[in-house]
Amino acid sequence: MQPHPILLYRRRWTLFFQVPFAVLMAVLTAYAIFMALVFDDRLFTVLFSFAAFCTFCLAWTLGRGALEAHKNREPAVVIDETGITDLRDEDPQPVPWEAMERVRLDSEDRIVVRLHTSDKVSALRVISQALQRWQQGGDVVVSLAGLAHNPHILQRTLSTFHKAAAASAQTPR
Repeated sequence: MQPHPILLYRRRWTLFFQVPFAVLMAVLTAYAIFMALVFDDRLFTVLFSFAAFCTFCLAWTLGRGALEAHKNREPAVVIDETGITDLRDEDPQPVPWEAMERVRLDSEDRIVVRLHTSDKVSALRVISQALQRWQQGGDVVVSLAGLAHNPHILQRTLSTFHKAAAASAQTPR
């Protein structure tokens, strides 16, 4: 029996921490701009201008991330009978279970997938795949950072879907 599909959403409770910090950075940006304009000393003007730039960058990054998390209510990752689909990509394509040699949830909160390799692949392609696997840990890596999930249920679901796809591929037609 196939397990239920898993839809992974962004953690929305982190907004409670992110929004006040973004507001604090915006206030510090305004204060640094004010101090840069008040001082006549060139060194203090440069230091406060640099501080204003840094705090503005932090406020912008955190504020934009919080706004996107608040507005985006669709799932970020879908794990179902067709495969694993990361909807955060520009062109989300599911990675089908039949194409996976191995799938696992690693200790860095990522889904790491190793795909089947073909015997007809060129040597250059084999080397590039080996380098990619060495660098990333697998052929396809889906980061789960910032997504609400239960690792035990997720690992069990991944292995169930993968075993079901492997069993259906081995049965004669």
